[in-house]
Amino acid sequence: MKKSFVISLSLVILCSCGPKAETAIAAKARIQKESAELQKVIEKYNADLGRYYASGDVDSAMSFFAEDARQMASNAPALEGREMIRTFWKQAVSWGQWNFALTTVSVTANRPLAVELGSYRLQFTPGPSAPPEMLALTDTGNYVCYWRLDDDGQWRIVYDIATTDQPAK
Repeated sequence: MKKSFVISLSLVILCSCGPKAETAIAAKARIQKESAELQKVIEKYNADLGRYYASGDVDSAMSFFAEDARQMASNAPALEGREMIRTFWKQAVSWGQWNFALTTVSVTANRPLAVELGSYRLQFTPGPSAPPEMLALTDTGNYVCYWRLDDDGQWRIVYDIATTDQPAK
C-alpha cells in the first residue's frame, strides 16, 4: 500500500511539472508582441528588397526568399523555387529599372510563421535590353507574404502573392 501511494504521488508530481497549456488571453498577448516585433524586421527587409531590385542585386534580394518559395504575380504563371525566382529576376533587371515601394499594412506572427499584408507601388523604366513590347509602367496593388523562420534563424518569404489595383486592359 505504501509503495502504491509513493508511485501515485510520484505520478501526480511528474504530471503537474509539465508545461501548462497557454490560455487564449496569453496566446493573444504573445501573438500581438511577436507580430509587432516582426513587423519592424519585415519593414527593414522590404526597404532592403526595394534597394536590391533597383540596383539589380538579385542575389541579395534572393536571400529573403526560402528555398521552396513561390512568387505569384497578377497575369503571370507562378515562379516556383528560389532558383526559378532568381532566374526570372536576373533577366528582368536586364530589361530596365525596377523601383518598388513596399508598405507593410499588418503582420500577424505566431512562433515560426507569419503573414504580412501590404501594398506596393512599382515603377518600371525600360532600358535598351527590354523587349520591344515592354513599356514604361507604374503599377499599384496589394500583396500577401507568408514568412517562415528558417532553421538558420532568418525570416524568409515562402509565398509572395501580389495583385494589381489597375483595371485590366
